[in-house]
Amino acid sequence: MKHRAQQFLVFAFVLMTNLIGAHPCAAAVALHGDINISKAVVKLSDVFDGLPDGVDCDIARAPAPGKSIVYDVHVLTHLAQQYKLDWQPQGKSDHITVTTMGTRLTEDDLRTGVAEKIKDLGIKGDIDVAFDNHALEIDLPGDHPPNFMLSNFSYDSISKRFHANLVADGFTGLIDLLLSGHVTVRRSVPVLTKRLAAGTLIGAVDIDWVSLPEDRLGGVVLEAEQLINHELRRDMDGEQPLHDHDVMPPRLVVRGTLVTMKIETSMLIITTQGRALQDGKLGDIVRVTNTQSNRTIEGAVEGSGLVRIPLGQKLAAADSRAAQE
Repeated sequence: MKHRAQQFLVFAFVLMTNLIGAHPCAAAVALHGDINISKAVVKLSDVFDGLPDGVDCDIARAPAPGKSIVYDVHVLTHLAQQYKLDWQPQGKSDHITVTTMGTRLTEDDLRTGVAEKIKDLGIKGDIDVAFDNHALEIDLPGDHPPNFMLSNFSYDSISKRFHANLVADGFTGLIDLLLSGHVTVRRSVPVLTKRLAAGTLIGAVDIDWVSLPEDRLGGVVLEAEQLINHELRRDMDGEQPLHDHDVMPPRLVVRGTLVTMKIETSMLIITTQGRALQDGKLGDIVRVTNTQSNRTIEGAVEGSGLVRIPLGQKLAAADSRAAQE
């Protein structure tokens, strides 16, 4: 019994000695879970957790923004061996997926930015932008809308050209790219919805809108009010811009048609029938023939089919009617 107690004490002493003299083992690394990154490269620490100090490094180029790459068990094993990591696969299905979170800055994004700069200068209308640069698609890090600035912006209103510096935070650092191009300013103008004949009185339902470049607007009617309740001078096709000379105020008196001739005093209103010898708009002086006397006189167009005769002229009023005011 005493001998066994001595053996136990010796065993405990040896065990304690070994524990005290042992060197601590390096902690084993663990496989990282699927990860999203916002940089241009994949690092070893994106794949493995718990790396020893000084081991982390770039191992591959990151996939394109919005794309993913899968590191399967073979790749993971090779990486562990290459960098002498204390890692062993748990099974053949071990893998990690690395996805690059990023947004793409497109030409449409840049067109919108340039158009806003042009409008800030007080230029009105729709802005079309054509770049001198080709293939303007830039990948930016992050899962948010692309942020960029247009610095040193300049615009020549005569040549319609612009220059600017595109500044944005890229995957590998600051992006500073010179942009230039041409601007076309467009305006919405009223047109007819369909073909209308000369003499047609234009209504609101006859109006549509199209967009035209500013350099084609010479003499073109720009406001719907310049067309509505106006009369076409000639036949006009739909969807075509109209010019000032294509329309006129409506004719209230039409040559060859019957009109009412009126003389008005403070006591009486005398009317009779006449025939217009001229077209006339509101306020125009036109010649009319009294259908009773066959006498030609002049009067001012006062309304649709109505001509006021000055008091100095007489009407043959065989069939005239008098009305007390």
